[in-house]
Amino acid sequence: MGQTASANAPSNLSYTSETDVMIAYDKRAVRSVSTPELTSYRANIKGKALNDPVTKAELVDLLRLHGINDTLSTLLFNFFQTLSNFPMIKDCYENVTYVGVLKSCVLVSKQRCLKYVRDKSYNHVKLIFIALALSKNVKEVTGTPSSDISLDVPDIISGFNNVQTDELTIPADSMLEFVTLMLRISMLTLTKNSTLDVKLSEKWDSFRTFALNIVRTMNTSIVTSQDTLKHVIAYEDFQEVVSSTCPNLLLPLEMLVEHVLFLERDLKEPPASNIPMAESKLVTAPLLSQLSTFWPRELVFSKLQKLYVGRDNGFSMRSFQAKVFKWMAPSLLLVNGIRIPDDDEYARSKNHRYQNFLNDYPRLRGEDQQLLPPFAGKKKLLFAVYVAEPWKVTNSELFGDTKTTIIQLSPVQEIFKASRPENICFNTLGGGIGVGSSIPVIKNSNRRYMPGNVSLNIDPNLEFGTFRNVGPGGSISPGSLTTASSEHKFLIQDIEVWGCGGEKELEEQMKNWEWEEAEAKRRQRINLKSINDDRALLELAGLVGQNQSGGSV
Repeated sequence: MGQTASANAPSNLSYTSETDVMIAYDKRAVRSVSTPELTSYRANIKGKALNDPVTKAELVDLLRLHGINDTLSTLLFNFFQTLSNFPMIKDCYENVTYVGVLKSCVLVSKQRCLKYVRDKSYNHVKLIFIALALSKNVKEVTGTPSSDISLDVPDIISGFNNVQTDELTIPADSMLEFVTLMLRISMLTLTKNSTLDVKLSEKWDSFRTFALNIVRTMNTSIVTSQDTLKHVIAYEDFQEVVSSTCPNLLLPLEMLVEHVLFLERDLKEPPASNIPMAESKLVTAPLLSQLSTFWPRELVFSKLQKLYVGRDNGFSMRSFQAKVFKWMAPSLLLVNGIRIPDDDEYARSKNHRYQNFLNDYPRLRGEDQQLLPPFAGKKKLLFAVYVAEPWKVTNSELFGDTKTTIIQLSPVQEIFKASRPENICFNTLGGGIGVGSSIPVIKNSNRRYMPGNVSLNIDPNLEFGTFRNVGPGGSISPGSLTTASSEHKFLIQDIEVWGCGGEKELEEQMKNWEWEEAEAKRRQRINLKSINDDRALLELAGLVGQNQSGGSV
């Protein structure tokens, strides 16, 4: 509804000035949204004209981002200023206007963006990075084409107006605030018309702790949050992390900008029934938000069922089995602990039981390890394992299908997917739990672990764990980011198992969310029966006819 034929016209028009290009693409942005969406947007800007300038405070208010800090609001304002100058993102330095904000919202939404630029292969992540990194504070001197030279707009778009991304970086502290925002609003933007009626600064530091894991993944020289003040994030690292490790990281941003296309009365509370009511030491809103950067949100923000919590049920294989094995649907195994930096010293002076574990577990030679800075010392390690099949005892054979996935959540985030089935061990004869390993060899009182190249192993007392990553060749594939071989042994602090719905339940959940969005669109159309002519709406917006203004609209 609300689309005009000109929105799909070929983009071979001739432009001889940047101003012509800007006006044309401002108009196209307006035509890229439906009549109800544009009318709702005009209501949200409270009588302002589309070519009126927008202040930073007005932008934050329009996005309904109540309570964000100044660093983040400045970053977002610069972000919108860059996008509002699209496609001349390098050459034009026009102020942010309300039509520029609308254009930015179209560009942030990947689906709308690809249709808007008319290029299905367009690198949307690259555009987002440029908008976050490119400063519009100091105007560069650029040549202005003479009037008889036609600008090649498709080439300008595909080449990002000749912006050199290898010369751009984002301050790591700014990236930390941005990623924190993505995690903070993830649960609040399950549908495009979810309200944001919450003070975002509440629990900000908790979300920031988990966001730091993602930022460290983009730059492994970063260890603490203070280190972000002296480091930057490069484009290649950002692109790699978003594409392989955090494919859903930008989804909350896409959902956020859709809010400006809904009237306040059409916004609804986030689907509370889909948010887990029970929490634990490990299962918190920040943790679930970090998980949602990789796993589908309908999986993470579903009605998770608490099956086993070591702190409550006891750290034993028998208790684990009694609580978990009756669950006939997929589950999440969560385990965290403190890395043991010196095996011999810890076994000698801290915990004598650890020596028995060292005797049973084949060591990775020190010269074969390449320790990244975030792992040095006694660091917190956190892992989640997606188990698609019901748990079973595997004293003689393994279980687990190709959906088995290990996700390392702290101190960095990396994904390790199964390369073949039969990849999980639950050995009640003294072998413990293994993901990606073979069944331990147990003869009399002797035990020998058989760790895979990429594997997570837990001893039978649920006291010690190891994570090994030495390359391909096992039932779990290496991640795409870390090429260095490493192994980390840790003292387990928490281990939990949470049940999640099967494919049928998750599909039903997704349908419910889609229905909520469809209902919001239906209400918009009902409210706007009296407006059904696109051209009349454009004239009201001052984009065509006698009210058209110059400049960038």
